[in-house]
Amino acid sequence: MQTTWTCKSCGASSAHEENFTNLSLNLEPGSSVQEMIQDYLKESELDFRCDCGANSSSQQSAFVTLPKVLMLHLKRFTFTPRLGLQKLRDQVDLFRELMVVSEQGDGWYSLVSIISHLGSGAHAGHYISEGLHPDVDLDDPADRWLTFNDSEVTRTTGSSVCQQRQRDAYILFYQRRMM
Repeated sequence: MQTTWTCKSCGASSAHEENFTNLSLNLEPGSSVQEMIQDYLKESELDFRCDCGANSSSQQSAFVTLPKVLMLHLKRFTFTPRLGLQKLRDQVDLFRELMVVSEQGDGWYSLVSIISHLGSGAHAGHYISEGLHPDVDLDDPADRWLTFNDSEVTRTTGSSVCQQRQRDAYILFYQRRMM
């Protein structure tokens, strides 16, 4: 990822590249994962004192290269005004396909796994994982997935997982499609 800071007054800018392991996305109630990524990448205002004396700058992040596996962390936990931890159960539209823009071109990704936090609160609940069946490829017409819940493994479908986990999905794993 490359993050660029630009002074709103004189136009001076500075860019910094860094490798990342996952992106932490702010929950936007009723939004899709695609929209939350776009929100993450849009320009934001910040208070930053430039050498020219101005205090207004902008910051923008962009993908320089696209990873083989894209891990997205949905910020489902937040602090209350009294510094207690609270779980956010806002609905997020989950889609099996995702398009990501980078400086080297767009890339398509397919959802291959989800880690979900089941439970109503931040201090109680249970984590489960669901993922594409290991014996199939990304274009499996039968849509075979598995649910891993402690020692129990059950069959499911990716379509069902996307529908059921809209309020509980916590970490999403997308695999890049080679076109």
